[in-house]
Amino acid sequence: MAMARGRSDMLLRYFIRVGIALSVLVNVILGGESNQTFSARNWQWSKDGRLNAVWLIDKVLGVGHCVQCWVYWKVREGKW
Repeated sequence: MAMARGRSDMLLRYFIRVGIALSVLVNVILGGESNQTFSARNWQWSKDGRLNAVWLIDKVLGVGHCVQCWVYWKVREGKW
């Protein structure tokens, strides 16, 4: 049973990483900055008063998801 739990945890982590990679890819294809997720970009748009999908992304992925992605991106890229 412990082996099955370990495998399911590994599989979940794999799908999370793939989801993040796809988010970055979509963002770059749409003209965003490298290594920035689509969620972080939408939060920046929200801060800039531009049309954004923060409400939808946060509804699907959890309240505060976009701002958390944006902060992580700013800190990681040394843009703060």
